[in-house]
Amino acid sequence: MDAIKRGAVFLAIAFVLGLLLAFVLPHERGRAAEDKKLLVGVGDDITGRLMEQILQRYQADGEESLARAGEEGTPLQMGEQDLDSYLFIDCCSNAGQWSLLTKDIDLGFYCSHISVAIVNQSEGFSIYGPAVMNGEVLGYWEEPEDIRTMAIPMKREHLAELVREEYPWVESIREISATSILYAFGDRQVDGAVMDIARAFQMPEYQYTHVSDQDYVSYCLVVRDDIVDTPQFQTFIQYYNEIVEELNNKENLQALYGMDDAFWENVNLKFLYLPEP
Repeated sequence: MDAIKRGAVFLAIAFVLGLLLAFVLPHERGRAAEDKKLLVGVGDDITGRLMEQILQRYQADGEESLARAGEEGTPLQMGEQDLDSYLFIDCCSNAGQWSLLTKDIDLGFYCSHISVAIVNQSEGFSIYGPAVMNGEVLGYWEEPEDIRTMAIPMKREHLAELVREEYPWVESIREISATSILYAFGDRQVDGAVMDIARAFQMPEYQYTHVSDQDYVSYCLVVRDDIVDTPQFQTFIQYYNEIVEELNNKENLQALYGMDDAFWENVNLKFLYLPEP
């Protein structure tokens, strides 16, 4: 079974499970009201790598909990942690969106298309701001001009538009699940593939370049409106901006994730600062 078929089977199973969740589980399940842990949803992508760095910095500081930020005499107790991440693999999956709508998470990083869909279809949520720009790369075998069949992650309508504009010679655009796109590219089922930059870290032996000469937004931070004024969220944004400053240095990125000099010269990844509440 090739990667595209595997992806189709995976999506069919995910769709059925999504329906079961939608009709069996209560819509307001969420977490306990007294749970003050700030849970941030991330995909298995560059936002997950970003959140890893935020958590490492937060845990290394370890002097006070987010829930008690600004209060004197309230040190973080051993084993206590009130900032954590929630991995939903792909932000475009049913699970990724469901986790925010049911309050299993408080905020999350979503691709620009899904971010707009969430806030347009559900009350009580907002796009706090764009977070990652140019977060995808184009993997190719010969030259980008030789690409005739191109894979892109499923449900990324903004990427499909971008590909049509930037690569008018491409004859076929195939939407493949984010988890299968590496296999499709590695097996040469397509001539090129647009993928999250973190996927490329898993296959450093291939050729990559930026997707577009123009800047575009890859991921936004979507928040539940009632958390924005909390001290937990305010402190999270402070940590976020600290890490963003460090990751916008390509030497730091290369030290963390490897890849050769040519890779970092050809991609244009940018992490964006978010306003402090």
